[in-house]
Amino acid sequence: MMQVHGGNLREISRLYHIDEDAIIDFSSSINPLGCPSGVRLLLRKGAALLSSYPDSHCNQLREALAASLGCAPLHIIAGNGSTELIYLIPRAFKPRRALVFTPSFSEYERGLREAGCAVQTIPLQEGDGFRVRAEQAIALLPRVDMLFLCNPNNPTGSLMEPDVLGALLAAAKKNGVLVVVDEAFVDFAPRHSVAGKAVSGRTVMVLRSMTKFFGIPGIRLGYLVGPPPLVAQLNRHKEPWTVNALAQKIGIACAADKDFADDTRRFVAAERGLLFSRLGSIPGLQPRPSSANYLLLKIAGRGLSSTRLYEELARNGILVRDCRSFTGMGNKYIRVAVKRRKDNRRLLAALKTIADRHDGKN
Repeated sequence: MMQVHGGNLREISRLYHIDEDAIIDFSSSINPLGCPSGVRLLLRKGAALLSSYPDSHCNQLREALAASLGCAPLHIIAGNGSTELIYLIPRAFKPRRALVFTPSFSEYERGLREAGCAVQTIPLQEGDGFRVRAEQAIALLPRVDMLFLCNPNNPTGSLMEPDVLGALLAAAKKNGVLVVVDEAFVDFAPRHSVAGKAVSGRTVMVLRSMTKFFGIPGIRLGYLVGPPPLVAQLNRHKEPWTVNALAQKIGIACAADKDFADDTRRFVAAERGLLFSRLGSIPGLQPRPSSANYLLLKIAGRGLSSTRLYEELARNGILVRDCRSFTGMGNKYIRVAVKRRKDNRRLLAALKTIADRHDGKN
């Protein structure tokens, strides 16, 4: 399975002869406000951390994360981004068969298959708004060992309806199925987190990413919340020192910065609403509502495919996510991050120009 993700500025720079610094990256859904001020301070003073090994157990980081969640540190394991943990989970628990909805983040399926697990997929239907329906999954749960969920989903930005998510978790518990809920973008909609169920239950694990919300993708930091026996099982299979000393300190600073979190949610909600409205006014583009810091756009007619639109934007120094690598999405969707007003305006202007040009060809 080919790994395709956003943020490949170097490749775009090489292909289109554009300086990397001149490219606006809408393909990676990173906080447009950047990182918290405490992180920038740590980066300036972080050289002192280089001469010692990091704490392999991330004790201080786990304590800080536990305090922010209202649980004990033994419920938490930290990783080199949540992707490390996505690959660690099937290695540690060795499921024989797992259930995954598509389209969604591709690394679930890749990590499962690399661990020798057969993967059963349930396609989300475009005509149904890519909504997760519980019935089909519940019928399949007796035949699987593990269920992966993404909430909000990537790339659609959709949140599962609470009763649907609750039904899936209850049915999985009844059937002894381990559930992994990837909440990489739930910080933008924190009321929908099920981290509490991971703390109080026995079969649910919740993945969280710190790179998107806190604007630190280059640091690579994520964590998992789960029942202590499951966390202990993961620790037995985890390589040592995967979270470096600077990342641990940065994670502590991020977990404590409530003002930054509040400011981010207000800013992203306002810009996302404006961007959604303006995109919807461009003929041939249909944005989908989102609870994350990105929007999924359907390209309707006008002879444009997702790849063609991606290429035309790239020539203008604008990088978006071509969603054709997501299972079941075909060549008619792109995903764009919510950025600052100036950058959003440049994207809108470029899309309007391209749409008008292709409209004239019809």
